[in-house]
Amino acid sequence: MPRLNTYEVRFRARVADTVADDAVARLCAAIEGMPGILRADGADYDHVSATVGGEFHVEVASGMAAAARDSSRLAKEALQAAGMGDARLVELFIALRQSR
Repeated sequence: MPRLNTYEVRFRARVADTVADDAVARLCAAIEGMPGILRADGADYDHVSATVGGEFHVEVASGMAAAARDSSRLAKEALQAAGMGDARLVELFIALRQSR
């Protein structure tokens, strides 16, 4: 069985328009329900930068490049599921938290 590494992921995405009042709750629920996410750590909206963000943890068998690829896909899928599919990722932070 391949060794799994746990990565902490934070992302921010610029939204084109003003987001709905329930946008953060929808994004949080989307992250929590997304297959492949080990643990969800919430979502937020920054009015100043007009960005939404989220945090989660994933397990990846390969290294940092695979974690980046998988995490960006999961972030975009969560945005899509939350009704913000037109949001553009502007920041992706990935850090190795545990190596097994």
